[in-house]
Amino acid sequence: MKRRFIPFVWAFMLLMLILLPPLQAAAAEGDTETETSSEVLLNEFNGTILDFDESRIIWKEVGDKVLWLYNRTDGSQVKIYDAAGSDDFIGNAKLSAEGIVFASVNASTGHVIYYWKDGEVRQLVAGQSLHAVKGNFAVFTNGVVDLTTGQSRSLPNSHFVNTNRFDLSADGTVVYVDRTYRSNLYKSLPDGTLTMLVPPAGYLSYGGPLTDGKNIIYKVLIWTSIGQKWVVRLRDADDKITTLALNPFYSFFTNPRRDYQINNGWITYQEYNKEKDNWILYVRSPEGETKPIFETPSQTWKQSWYARDGLSINQLGADGSVVYTVYTRSITNTKTYLYSTQANQHVRVSSDPGEFHYRNSAWYRLTSNSLFAIQI
Repeated sequence: MKRRFIPFVWAFMLLMLILLPPLQAAAAEGDTETETSSEVLLNEFNGTILDFDESRIIWKEVGDKVLWLYNRTDGSQVKIYDAAGSDDFIGNAKLSAEGIVFASVNASTGHVIYYWKDGEVRQLVAGQSLHAVKGNFAVFTNGVVDLTTGQSRSLPNSHFVNTNRFDLSADGTVVYVDRTYRSNLYKSLPDGTLTMLVPPAGYLSYGGPLTDGKNIIYKVLIWTSIGQKWVVRLRDADDKITTLALNPFYSFFTNPRRDYQINNGWITYQEYNKEKDNWILYVRSPEGETKPIFETPSQTWKQSWYARDGLSINQLGADGSVVYTVYTRSITNTKTYLYSTQANQHVRVSSDPGEFHYRNSAWYRLTSNSLFAIQI
C-alpha cells in the first residue's frame, strides 16, 4: 500500500505545480514582493466624488442636483451649485489650483461650464464639454482657458470627446492629435504658440501624446515587413527623440495611459517582447535610467483575445512609483500591484473597482462615493 501511494503523491504534487499561476513573473529579477496592502476609509458621501486633492473633495448628491466642496482639514462644507427645481443637472466637476470648474447640463440647451472661486461663480463657455483641469487651466471640446486671466485659446482640429487624444500639463501646455487616421501632432503653449508635426515619409500617424510640461511621450504608426506597428517615443524639451518600444498595432484612439504615462520626468511604459511572446513593464527615471519591473509569463500573448495574459498601467506617481494591473488568461482574472521605485518593492493592492491616485507623496483609491488611503 505504501509503495502504491508514493507515486500518486508525486503525480498529484507535479500536477499542482503545473496548475499554479506563474507567480515569479510578478516581478523582475531583483525586485521583492510583500503582502497585500491595507486601506483606510477616509471619506464617504451620499453621492458621487468627482475630484479631490490634498485638502479638498468635490462631490455631488444623489440625483445630480447639488454640488458640494468638502474641506478635508476641518470637515466643513460649502454648497457650490444647486439645480433643484430646474431641468438642469450637474455633469462633471474638477478642482483647479484655486477653485472649481463644473458643468451644468440641460437636455435641451446642452452644457454650460462655470468657474467657482471664493464664492464667486462665472460662466466660462457654453455648448462645449469639460474634459480636463490642471493647475489653473481647463480644456474643453475645442479650446483651453486660463482660469486666472480668463483668456482662452483655440485648439485647431481638436474637437475632443474624451482625453484619449490629448493631455494637459499644469502650466497650460496642451499636446494633442487630430481625429483622423493620419493624425498630426500638435503642441499648444500657454502664450498661444502652436507647433504642428506632420508624419514624415514612411510614418502613417501620430497618436496618444502625453506630457509633463517639458517632455512628450507619444506613439507613431509605421509599416513593417509584418504589418503595422506602434512605435512609442519620447521627445524631450530639446526635441531630442528616444525610441522606447515597438508594439503591435491596435485601435487608433484608445486611452494611451494604459500603455504608458509620464509624471515629473518619470516614465512608465510597456513593451511587447516578440521572442518571448509576452509584455514587459518598465520604469524610466528623469535621468534616463530604465528598469524592467514586471513581465508576463512567456508564450501567453498570441492566443485568442479572451485567453491572453496582459498588463494595464493604472497610475504613475511623481516619485516614479506605479500602480499596474495584471490580467491572467482573462480580463476578469486580475491582480493589481503598487511598485515602489525607492524601495524596489511590489505590494499587492485592491483589485476592487476604483481609480488610483497619487497626491502629495501618498496613494489613494477612489470609488464612486468613497476615498481610501493605501497603507503599505
